[in-house]
Amino acid sequence: MILLDGKKTSSDIKDEIKVAVIAMKERGEKVPHLAAVLVGSDGASLTYVGSKVRACEFVGFDSTLVELPDTTSEEELLNTIKV
Repeated sequence: MILLDGKKTSSDIKDEIKVAVIAMKERGEKVPHLAAVLVGSDGASLTYVGSKVRACEFVGFDSTLVELPDTTSEEELLNTIKV
């Protein structure tokens, strides 16, 4: 049986991505960009999205977080996404 260390594997992968992003920036290439739209203030969702934004910062990706109130209509949400 092989025991895998998920945290170490994740860290190793993030380190590899970070090196690749640095090389992309040095070549003048565009780097990946995560855009997240969060509707409402669900604690679990805030935690999840926050961890993704921090991961982007670590590896050098750009990120944008758009937070909308829980009263946002479907039409308002779709208009936000279209921009």
